[in-house]
Amino acid sequence: MRRLIARSLVSALLLLGILQLSSPALAGIKLALVLGNSNYQAAPALGNPANDAADLAQALRGIGFEVIEQRDATREQMASAVRAFAERIRGADVALFFYAGHGLQLNGENYLIPVDAKIESEADVRFDTINLSDIQQEMEGPGRANVVILDACRDNPFADKLSHGGRGIATRGLGRLEAAGVGSLIVFSTQPDNVALDGGGRNSPFTAALLRHVGTPGLEIRQMISKVRGDVLQATGQKQVPWDNSSLVGDVYLAGQSAAGTPAVAGPVAPADAGPVRVAQTQQPAATSPPAAAAASGPAAECERLAAPAPPFASPAQLNAARSQNVDMPHALSACEAAVSADPKNPRLQFLLGRVNDLSKTYLEAARHYTIAADAGYADAQDALGVLVVLGRGVVKNYTRAFDLFHKAALGGSPSGMGNLGSMYSSGFSVKEDDAMALAWYEKSIEAGNSFGLAQAGVMYFNGKGTPRDYDAAAQYFQQEADLGDGYSLKFLAIMYERGLLGKPDPAKAAELRLQAAQVDPESQDPNVPLPRKVVRQTPRPAGGQVVRIRRYHFVGCSWLWC
Repeated sequence: MRRLIARSLVSALLLLGILQLSSPALAGIKLALVLGNSNYQAAPALGNPANDAADLAQALRGIGFEVIEQRDATREQMASAVRAFAERIRGADVALFFYAGHGLQLNGENYLIPVDAKIESEADVRFDTINLSDIQQEMEGPGRANVVILDACRDNPFADKLSHGGRGIATRGLGRLEAAGVGSLIVFSTQPDNVALDGGGRNSPFTAALLRHVGTPGLEIRQMISKVRGDVLQATGQKQVPWDNSSLVGDVYLAGQSAAGTPAVAGPVAPADAGPVRVAQTQQPAATSPPAAAAASGPAAECERLAAPAPPFASPAQLNAARSQNVDMPHALSACEAAVSADPKNPRLQFLLGRVNDLSKTYLEAARHYTIAADAGYADAQDALGVLVVLGRGVVKNYTRAFDLFHKAALGGSPSGMGNLGSMYSSGFSVKEDDAMALAWYEKSIEAGNSFGLAQAGVMYFNGKGTPRDYDAAAQYFQQEADLGDGYSLKFLAIMYERGLLGKPDPAKAAELRLQAAQVDPESQDPNVPLPRKVVRQTPRPAGGQVVRIRRYHFVGCSWLWC
């Protein structure tokens, strides 16, 4: 454990350098589908929706979203856009759907109206429109924040035709839509069964308010909707009340967190199937230091220097050298206490003080300061507090609470939070065990710059959990982690060479790896590796001969690259 503590201290600036060059990875993959229909062929034209879609698409691109956009779309074009959205949503961390235009409710179902729709019967509704429930079902899935925003509550232009000769009941406005599953937010421009106003300007009152706030860093999405609601109430003389329904777990920041709440990096918690639980006891500093930290002086600067020193791209030799430089905990504690006393609302300083207490094993104080920073939305502190909650140090052990903290940290952009969330899925702690989801979060953490996830992914490939068993792929992950001085990965590789899992048994190579582990990481644990049933060195081909492509990562220079 002391080895992991030392490593997290000295690898901080390594990840700092990586993540400063790859902020999109830190923010996560954000995908949006934006549709706006104004020029209807068989219904009254609307002045705003096409403008609303164009302006929101531009705003979302400005805050890092990949946007699929369609304006004045036919049913075929809308269906094609939805299909493209569904195909690309799997790898997204945040998925957002926005629609402005005509919509109708029929028998409790909500339908979005293409510009070429000619609706005279219930059958026309089913075959000539887009069922909103279908889009919602495509967006469902754990490990992702799903946001549906609908400015489609105009009056139903087809109500009269649908009221004759049919059993269905077509009502004004869209009906209530529940946030199915965990991690969803549904936003209507007005309350259910009511109609929204078009407004006299370029945008509808709702979208105009949304555009004012969607690009604000540090504004959590539910706070953003609250501000939008207030603006709409004021603009419409209290006639229109935006409504939302949420099952979100954790905070979601569409435009990223502000400087005071910059997403942070930390080390992962936990196990995959081979071997006992591996827990990183301390956390690395913020991926991008807030301006206050960069310009800090006096106790704040001293706290920063003592609590988060590390050379960039640390080698095993530098790790050992740095270990002896981080023993002055009393000095660090004094500096960080003075810094927090001078600036108690700074979550970065609260986190650093918690971290020093964590290293000093005063866990009650560590948990107290982590909690203050976590409540302020600081992702690094959320992850750090989650580690204490998993271990029951300074707080009551509670896997459900830990899962919530790791989920918040992951959605806040913490690479370690992503890895820890993967460990929760891998272990089945407070959530149904899901190996595929675990591996997906490990790989996201690696892509975001969390090297500890390499060993976790290696174990998943070794055991064939969430992916076909592939010893060569596992060895690649272990080797990359071993190159960063991780004894656990070195010992795992040694076992693989001893057992002939990478070709013929090679006792000499195994002995060399064990010696290296003893030199660079003498206190690392030994993997408890079960005997394999058979050796698999390549991913099997499925029926038809198509090669399955596996995502793997190499650390090259200062960035994570696909191989």
